[in-house]
Amino acid sequence: MVSRPFFFVAWFCLAALTAGCQSAPPVPYQELADKAANGEHVEVADLRDAFRRDAALPERMERLMELEQQALQLVEDEPLKLGSIGSAILDTYQASITGHYVMSRFYEYVETPEAAAGHLEWLERIRADMATLGDGSREAPYPAMTSVDAQMYAISLTLSPVGAIYQTSDDVPFGLMIQARPESGPIESFHFDLGAVFDAMRMDFSATASDDAEFSPVSVIGYLAKRGDTAAQAAIGAFLASQNRMDDAVDWLRAASRSGNLVASSVLAQLYWRKASSADSPEARQEALDEVLENYLHAIALGSTDAMYELAVLYLNNHYGEENRASGVTLLTQAAEADHSDAAVFLAHLYYTGDLVDQDLDLARALYVQASELDSGFGRRSYARFLLDRSIDQAPDPRAIGWLEDLAEDGDAEAMLLLGNLHARGVGTSQNFRRAVGWYKDAVKTAPEDASIVNEVAWTLTVSHFEDLKRTLYARDIMDTLMAVNEAARARPEYLDTWAAAHAANGDFDRAIELQQQALAAAEALEFDSVMEILEAHLQSFRDGETITETAP
Repeated sequence: MVSRPFFFVAWFCLAALTAGCQSAPPVPYQELADKAANGEHVEVADLRDAFRRDAALPERMERLMELEQQALQLVEDEPLKLGSIGSAILDTYQASITGHYVMSRFYEYVETPEAAAGHLEWLERIRADMATLGDGSREAPYPAMTSVDAQMYAISLTLSPVGAIYQTSDDVPFGLMIQARPESGPIESFHFDLGAVFDAMRMDFSATASDDAEFSPVSVIGYLAKRGDTAAQAAIGAFLASQNRMDDAVDWLRAASRSGNLVASSVLAQLYWRKASSADSPEARQEALDEVLENYLHAIALGSTDAMYELAVLYLNNHYGEENRASGVTLLTQAAEADHSDAAVFLAHLYYTGDLVDQDLDLARALYVQASELDSGFGRRSYARFLLDRSIDQAPDPRAIGWLEDLAEDGDAEAMLLLGNLHARGVGTSQNFRRAVGWYKDAVKTAPEDASIVNEVAWTLTVSHFEDLKRTLYARDIMDTLMAVNEAARARPEYLDTWAAAHAANGDFDRAIELQQQALAAAEALEFDSVMEILEAHLQSFRDGETITETAP
């Protein structure tokens, strides 16, 4: 192999060192934009970074936002006017999603597909660049030059924006969450980092403000809210609601809701529900409930399956009268059909129990599966308990094991407990007591202060009819540890009952009797009359020197 390249690189490095290791200055934005406009390949990231470094960023950003807002108003109904506006946008910022999208719409309208294809290619490149920096979640937002660009991102994916709210955090001082509706299916949410807008406004502020003035994300949002930006109005309203300034919050949220901002309608509904819950008279409560209903119906009209679910829960919990409970089933059904996982789980539970509907275990199972396939942790745990219910004799489903294992990998202690139950019973997998005990111990190790988890594991390992599953010493130890530090658990009869049973299983009947008497006293204090007979029977067993054994899990 010829060795010249090595010597060439070495010479170049030496030359750089002797020149003082000077790095090439960044290419000015206008130079990059001219190259891109002339058909040369320029990376989207380079255009974005150069635009944000430009000393004239405040002036460029103000013009860009003004032009993009005009384009947004025309994009649906007046495509013929988009050509001149799109060109002006791209003259201002060559990598504008809005500019390329409206130009593609213009050229499609005038039947020039070749020209439209070039702008569609730019859109693909811009979206790909955004995906290298984020995934659209709150933790990893997409970068967007402006709020209109964020909306156009959704529109370019054939989604219809229906709501927005500005958000701030330490990592993203100025962000935007957009809700957008697809042609079918649930509303999708996207998060964007609007750092460029924030930088531009900070530069402009620094140039014009007095020395004692303070610039912050809140000041930016307040400025935008006063200019009629509905995402800013929703943000101000949500903040005021969090400060219990309800009347001021309502004013801002109503302004945003009137402009069709789904986020504002949803926050208003939640705010009025708080008012209804704390109302000091039936009239005030009813007035607040009417506002809840109105705002949820508004959100539902915009396509919100969350609003369908939340209103359904209120109906089913009888907040609008017995005569309207059936409407909750209808709303749950509509939301579940639109792949709302919580609605599917709630509806599955109704068909499982036969509450308000005729019991239909096949439909319940199908709904649990639907929620599980939608990655609902609640749905997957609920489905496992459904499969474990001995009274309904369901065929096993091996998928449940994999779904719970996915949750367990993320530290879900209840999923670990349920995996223990499935392995202990051999439901959807071969029966394996060793593996079951391993999952039980993982659950306790993951959530040692979760009384319900510890109690269920201890009870199963103490009383199980599977003798090879019992681990009575371990069960006693984890209950001793829990009850020594958890005062609330020591007041619960069911936990005291388990604690007593664990001591009895280890031969300490005197301690078991003492604890069981505490369990009875706790049940009496809480007026848990339905469990008194069971607790008394257990107490008699301990007095007779007998342990407890029952079908478990």
